[in-house]
Amino acid sequence: MTDDHDDYVSAGYTGALEPGRRAALVVVDPVNAYVDPACGLYAGVEEPVERMRALTAAARAAGVHVAVTTMALSADGSNAGVFFRKVPALAAYLPGTSTGAFIEGLAPVDGDTLVPKQYPSAFFGTSLAADLVARGVDTLFIAGLSTSGCIRATATDAMQHGFVPIVVREAVGDRLPSVHEANLFDIQAKIGEVWGIDRVLALWSAA
Repeated sequence: MTDDHDDYVSAGYTGALEPGRRAALVVVDPVNAYVDPACGLYAGVEEPVERMRALTAAARAAGVHVAVTTMALSADGSNAGVFFRKVPALAAYLPGTSTGAFIEGLAPVDGDTLVPKQYPSAFFGTSLAADLVARGVDTLFIAGLSTSGCIRATATDAMQHGFVPIVVREAVGDRLPSVHEANLFDIQAKIGEVWGIDRVLALWSAA
């Protein structure tokens, strides 16, 4: 990875973003499908899930607004269009399934924003951007599942909407470590920042 890093630096991928004045945390699709071994979407992400719980609790304690997303599909999945046709495993999110329910301890609570969506990004076709702007948010910390899909899409759209995206390394996960790491590398190079959870918690504590 060192050679890859040097190559990116020499190409000019050297920008850095700092958090602004007000942050929010978005936890992307923390549902049972990713931790249920009987489900096709199972990704072995139990450790990142524990970090998500700790991060979410710390955000609420620090007064950082929390938004939680979930896939809100019609009974036949048709409102997710081409995405549903491309990824039949999204049937795990169909109404009434236990796999589409929130992981214990990661459901939104009073005061959080619930963001129903049909596509990978937490922003596409949702009111998340408007909600964040109304709250004066300029920085978005991102946790959830999975790194190569909904996390990357959400980070990209956060940047494109003018928010500083900061992905929390230990609080995101994917089914393949190589894919997970490659996407974190690319997010850091081209889209936003990737911070360790200790750095995030220290920032919130100081604030």
